[in-house]
Amino acid sequence: MDNNNAEIIETLGVILAKMATKEDVESLRAGLRSEMQDGFAGLRAEMREGLVDIRSEIKEIRGRLDGLESAVKNISGYAKEIDHIIERVSAIEQHLGLRQNIAA
Repeated sequence: MDNNNAEIIETLGVILAKMATKEDVESLRAGLRSEMQDGFAGLRAEMREGLVDIRSEIKEIRGRLDGLESAVKNISGYAKEIDHIIERVSAIEQHLGLRQNIAA
């Protein structure tokens, strides 16, 4: 054998020694699958906790909005009453010849 063939055989030997076997690939695949499943399980748990927090916050906001809605309904009723009183006062002032001091 000449020198070139010896180098080629030696290089092939190094390549073969570094090549992964079918078992190596399967082991790596199984390890990755296990890590991914663990990662997804952790992500699911984290998302569940986050969604519980979000739902709780939305429920609180909904309650506050309902409270504000009922308060605004009451205020709008008062606004109508105030407008009616202003009209009556204006009519009385006009009848008595008084100068109107209420800014509209």
